[in-house]
Amino acid sequence: MHYTNEAESRLAFESLKIFREFRTIVGGDCGFEPIGFLQMVAPGFEAALERNVARQQRLGIGTQVVSRDRVRDLLPGSRVDDIGAAAWEPDSGFADPNATTFAFAAAARRLGATIETGCEVTQVVTERGRVVGVETPRGRIDTDAVVLVPGAWASPLLKPLALDFGLQPHRIQITIFRWPAGFDTRHCVVIDATRHSWFRPEGTAATLIGVELGVGHADPNTYDEGVDPEFVATCREALSARLPVFADATMRGGWAGMIMMSPDGRPIIDQIPSVAGLYCMLGDSGTSFKTSPAIGKCLAEWIVDGKPKTVDLTPFRSTRFAEGKPWLDADNYGLDRLTISR
Repeated sequence: MHYTNEAESRLAFESLKIFREFRTIVGGDCGFEPIGFLQMVAPGFEAALERNVARQQRLGIGTQVVSRDRVRDLLPGSRVDDIGAAAWEPDSGFADPNATTFAFAAAARRLGATIETGCEVTQVVTERGRVVGVETPRGRIDTDAVVLVPGAWASPLLKPLALDFGLQPHRIQITIFRWPAGFDTRHCVVIDATRHSWFRPEGTAATLIGVELGVGHADPNTYDEGVDPEFVATCREALSARLPVFADATMRGGWAGMIMMSPDGRPIIDQIPSVAGLYCMLGDSGTSFKTSPAIGKCLAEWIVDGKPKTVDLTPFRSTRFAEGKPWLDADNYGLDRLTISR
């Protein structure tokens, strides 16, 4: 739930409620594992972290500032001398993205939705300033509401509508390392702002890590899904800086995917003012898996009830760039435009 602003923490908190009770609320298994979460920040950001934790606590989030000694207990074998401050969320963890997606799809089908795979939307059709349908290779689908969530493939759909939000596709990577001999602790999830990295367990004997310095531009239609050798080295350096035992750990794979970055690194979630009936989730900058249950709920409320009720989406409005008001949190941990939680 750890963000440097209230709006994204609210989305994450509302989503956590669904992930924790997924089988009851949605049905199926999302693979959620509440193994706890640590946020670490560099020296100089202690006060900012304390203010962010206090903000989250006022929302009802289970989080607390913890000492370096407590970090050692929560993350055995970790180096902590370079940490300025840390926050601990015992109720948080991670979910399986494939399992979550398939479970949501199965629930939608049970409620009467039709899901078309392998059917690309090539154009959003409008008449007199409002949505009337979408074009696909299988023909036109008439509708008065479209929810556009195209990830890195947004530009070809937005450009014909004269919409330009400064979005840029990026290729990001992760690497997996086997646990070294003698390391047998299934550790918590970590975002290490001192190393611009995040990591979590993968299975029962490996750790998955991503490092923000691995972000780069790419064509979403031709990008390499493998992991670059130099990125593996970057990940090993970041992971072993926090857990020294991983310095010589065996690399056991990795992959790359595409995200769409917004100019300020925050999502655009809106009903586009210039196109009635067009709802968008754009430029999520790689942060929206954990907030997806709440975002979906908010968009459904907007379409059905006329406005979102679960969370106020005003900070995510599409017009903020034209207004000259890009998003900047006062209690950030550095001005880098990161794709992980702020």
